[in-house]
Amino acid sequence: MTGGRVGRRALLGAAALAGASGLVGCGTRSGLWPGDGGTSAPTPLSTPTPGDWNALAESIAGKLLRPGDAGYDEAHQLYDPAFDGTEPAAVAQCKRPADVAAVLEFAQRFGLPVTSRSGGHSYVGASTNQGGIVIDVRPINSITWTSSDVAMVGAGANLQRVYSVLAERNRLIPAGSCPSVGVAGLTLGGGFGLGTRAFGLTCDVVEQVQIVTADGKVRIANETENPDLFWACRGGGGGTFGVVTAFWFRTVPSPFIGTFRAAWDWPHVATVIEGWQRFLKNSSDEVWTDLFLEADPNGDQSVHVFGLDITNDPEPQLTRLLNAVGVDPVSQSMAKDETIGPSGSDARTVFYAGSDVLGGPIPSSGLDGVIAAMNKAAASRLAATALFDSLGGAVSRIAVDATAFPWRKAFVSIQWYAEPGRATPRAARDWIAVGHRAVAPWSVGAYVNYLEAIRTNGRIYFGPNLDRLREVKATYDPNDVFVPPYSL
Repeated sequence: MTGGRVGRRALLGAAALAGASGLVGCGTRSGLWPGDGGTSAPTPLSTPTPGDWNALAESIAGKLLRPGDAGYDEAHQLYDPAFDGTEPAAVAQCKRPADVAAVLEFAQRFGLPVTSRSGGHSYVGASTNQGGIVIDVRPINSITWTSSDVAMVGAGANLQRVYSVLAERNRLIPAGSCPSVGVAGLTLGGGFGLGTRAFGLTCDVVEQVQIVTADGKVRIANETENPDLFWACRGGGGGTFGVVTAFWFRTVPSPFIGTFRAAWDWPHVATVIEGWQRFLKNSSDEVWTDLFLEADPNGDQSVHVFGLDITNDPEPQLTRLLNAVGVDPVSQSMAKDETIGPSGSDARTVFYAGSDVLGGPIPSSGLDGVIAAMNKAAASRLAATALFDSLGGAVSRIAVDATAFPWRKAFVSIQWYAEPGRATPRAARDWIAVGHRAVAPWSVGAYVNYLEAIRTNGRIYFGPNLDRLREVKATYDPNDVFVPPYSL
């Protein structure tokens, strides 16, 4: 196999991965598990009249869609169909920063909740609200080159568009692989992807942002102008400090990569986890890899590893992986001359997810708990995946306090992902809780782009950087116009 495009979504089996979260919203709703229903809208300061809504519609270049309007039903939907019942009073499809500013002024004048959305992949439905206004930045999706290696990308662009346009110049940014994920939410929360160890997080290649703050001002934030706001926009989560409308990304040459895969029989799962952890600890920055533990609705289980080498030489890495595990796989393969990019199905899906960030490898004595969690998923007939994302490399060479993303020195991130399959939503939630307990002794926190409704303490997502984020919030949004689904 040669010449293909590699994206992590295409690698998942029974439990198809939903991808990185969309623009983490700002509203007066707390996060919800899918299917829990929407929160009630707060009592407005005064109710906008039809004339008020018409005046807002006439003041913006984009469309203002209200319930009953053509296009509203589709416009208010998120990636997860479970949130289709949450209905904002309006969706403002903004075409320019001035539109965003006008909507913010209107929302504050009438005391309406306001939420920003890009791709709409928030795990807790934070890209919408009940009875308020959604600022939809998807029309702001242009991509232009400001120099030979810096691209200005509109916050509404999805990853499919970003990869495609940058590929025209044989460039890329380290990013995720779900085609419809918005670049905004991915970047503002950090941004994991196949190029993480070689090139860093998505937020690590941001040179500046354009952002509309609660006071309606359109600001530029970079290392010298509004530097504290710029710091917060790199890993501090979306929709908390303002509405970002553009990013300036420092791109890198798009390499040809070699990929490798191996799968083992489930009885060897403990040996595979130990071997994979050893392999990762001894890997160079050029090597990135994922470990998948999966269960399907039939009760079957599987364990496999996917990896890539950006020097396009996968054979030594596959050999090293097999030696580290020490058990013959049931299948193995390699490919060369592939490229990094989005791939896989992007159908809307009801799912449940959570995460743990591990400070180091799980010791042998702790593996029984992880395996028991996967056995529970199989017994519950869930379509479930524990996806171990490798960190380290370029991510770890940046200081913990250099950006808002706090997990610079971590070993891996685990995403607990489940679709009900033949089980109930409650079974999916219970399984994620079991996963958390299994790795609790080694977990240092969670990834903000994998939000959970029941984990609302901001310290879980931001660790040592939470206090500075609070200071930035107090400076740029002292009246809490933007309310994330976690405490700051």
